[in-house]
Amino acid sequence: MQGLPADILTGIDSAVMIKELKSILFKSINYPRQRSGPDLSAATVNAYNASRERLNTDYICHAPFSNMYFNVHGDCAPCWLTFIDPDSYKEKSIRDIWFGEKYQTLRQKLRDYDLTFRCSVCLKNLQVGNYTSVLARAYDVNPVREYPTMMELEIANTCNLECVMCIGELSSAIRKNREKLPPIRSPYDDKFVEQLEEFIPHLKELRFNGGEPFLINSVFKIFEKVERLNPGLKIVIATNGTVVNYKVKEWLNKLNIHINFSLDSLTPEIYEAIRVNAHFDRVMEHFHFFREYTRANGRTMCLMVNPMRNNWHEMPEFIRFVNKHDINIWFNTIHRPIEWSIWALPSETLAQVYGQLSTVAYGKEDRTGSLSAYNISIYNNLVNVQIKNWLKEAGEREERERRMTHVEQETDAQQAFEAAMADYVYKSFNEGEEQKKYRLQNALEKTGLIVERIRERHPHIEFYKIVREVPADVFYNQIANRSLNDLLSEFEQRFGTPTAGH
Repeated sequence: MQGLPADILTGIDSAVMIKELKSILFKSINYPRQRSGPDLSAATVNAYNASRERLNTDYICHAPFSNMYFNVHGDCAPCWLTFIDPDSYKEKSIRDIWFGEKYQTLRQKLRDYDLTFRCSVCLKNLQVGNYTSVLARAYDVNPVREYPTMMELEIANTCNLECVMCIGELSSAIRKNREKLPPIRSPYDDKFVEQLEEFIPHLKELRFNGGEPFLINSVFKIFEKVERLNPGLKIVIATNGTVVNYKVKEWLNKLNIHINFSLDSLTPEIYEAIRVNAHFDRVMEHFHFFREYTRANGRTMCLMVNPMRNNWHEMPEFIRFVNKHDINIWFNTIHRPIEWSIWALPSETLAQVYGQLSTVAYGKEDRTGSLSAYNISIYNNLVNVQIKNWLKEAGEREERERRMTHVEQETDAQQAFEAAMADYVYKSFNEGEEQKKYRLQNALEKTGLIVERIRERHPHIEFYKIVREVPADVFYNQIANRSLNDLLSEFEQRFGTPTAGH
């Protein structure tokens, strides 16, 4: 590598250098023949493809070709961002869903690089160059075959914690204690477990998400099927780290289990304020247990962190923590509740957040293992792409609002909200004009009823200003799939004074 001074070469990670060279080569070879799609240029597609670990793929997203995600209600979609008019278990079998019309339609859209149909979140991340946060990357690892090679299961919402950023759909404790709603009955019966027999032999990866999988009996029934049909299958458990008992240890020794461990603070007081009902010291004991288990058995472990208003200052220390333990890190994005979300902070506060985090530097002592360069790149993406974009958007939003009266601001926010919802519905559903119009009308009428009731009880709340910036697909899915009373209760709980950030 002639031409570079020795002192520069000393600080370059060889793996990063190789990746950059591969990216340059990929771009030069593929750019002339790269296809494009609606709202997605060939240059953007090419740049994204060059950033992927898997360079030799014909698909911008593998999820519809390789994955089935079943949520707590029995709905099934290729990923958690595409639960828009999904198929549902019990109405259809697993086989009928996988080989059915809805999956086939989305596959064809993605063959045409059309992410406007169901994939607006990934489309936005692609458009702003935030390639690290594109969810499609998570599905690059598994091959495309006749049967799904990966499944993600939310078997039930059974959970012992009441995390401040969570909802009752993912926590039975929140459902009961915070939302005061009846339990969600899991649709995944013994017939579902039996139907999995056809699919388990074809799987390369099986993921269990929240509630807390180690508290859900059906998870262990599926473990039994895996032990008999595909004992080497990679199983990834997303755990809150509170449950380590004899039964858990028994299955850890029997199956090929990998761990995604949720931890939102390294400070006991902050951690326990976020993860209500959890005890920091016990969770850290379990962290070290799982770390030793994965290390001794050649399994992966990833720390899942939710950057929020009261813990964002700890993100640099998290990188040092995971590098010390030689494990991966991933930063989730908290879109709501708004009072915990970083993106919704005022631009002045966001500037302070960005200013503090962007000046952090990692030296040789922080690069302790093979994963350290990856973890530092994840941190840099969080700060220099995601938070930097939020700062820019906040400034633009506030500038628009400075030019308006309070009434104009709420009216403008309502118009922007309704336009975003209309744009989302008309781009996302493969159905006739009248059906789309009816779908949009229902969503706006339901929203209007919520606004009326909130204003009766809380006249000071400017509803549309608060929800306008919530991603349209997130808001629509909540409005479409939850009851009016359920939504009203949650909005009233969420619209208090924003929690003071650090």
